[in-house]
Amino acid sequence: MVRSSQARYSVRPCRGIGELEACIRLQKQIWGYADSELYPLRLFVNLTHIGGHVIGAFCSSGRGRAGELVGFVSGMPAWRDGKRYVHSLSLGVARGHENQGLGRMLKAEQREVSLQAGIARIEWTFDPLRAKNAFFNIVRLGAITRRYQPDYYGHVESRLQQGLPSDRLVCEWWLNSARVRAALAPSAPSGGPPPALAARGRGGERAIEIPLDLTTLAEQEPDRARKLQRDVRRRFEGCFRRGLAVTGFERGDGVGRYLLEPYS
Repeated sequence: MVRSSQARYSVRPCRGIGELEACIRLQKQIWGYADSELYPLRLFVNLTHIGGHVIGAFCSSGRGRAGELVGFVSGMPAWRDGKRYVHSLSLGVARGHENQGLGRMLKAEQREVSLQAGIARIEWTFDPLRAKNAFFNIVRLGAITRRYQPDYYGHVESRLQQGLPSDRLVCEWWLNSARVRAALAPSAPSGGPPPALAARGRGGERAIEIPLDLTTLAEQEPDRARKLQRDVRRRFEGCFRRGLAVTGFERGDGVGRYLLEPYS
């Protein structure tokens, strides 16, 4: 079990049907999914029996009811190119408990559980146009990405998808890499380690910009949001074909910038 320094939350594997059912309810609250989009209870139950995991964040004191589930991360065993890894299905924190470090605590515990099982890599997908997620994944966790999946899930009924195609970047989290250890170190600044991009600005495109606030853009100018998504998709696909990978992310002046460099 992991506890925050202020002992306000504890992080541990979910136990029993009741705690897994609470994860189902959180999905709807956090992402606004239609019932047909929810990961079902049967999946979460099976994960706990087949080498996957469902890890919860629970209130200890101060915020919310003691023992209340306020966040979770789930992962399932996966296999590609002759190697085992974990595919992380979902990570979410309830409203009112954001910006308390819970997402990072949950991912750190997921990393420990996976390392103990002999796993070296965790992967997951995220929306390329969501700057907050990009910063968290790339900077705060030290993940990289070098794969773009257009309309990965098809049509998704969620308030966060806002009617756009479900394009996704695929994160690779190499659990014992120097960049991941540095990102998770207690001494790491809140902004994370600066990207090492010595060749940035030379040899072609090395930065891809997105708005910091996609929600407002998609609500007020949906056609512009769709065009932006198409442009971002084209640029990522071109960069990845050239052997570049996302290794950094910057925020400022109303935009976020993915930073790319050669990676093998």
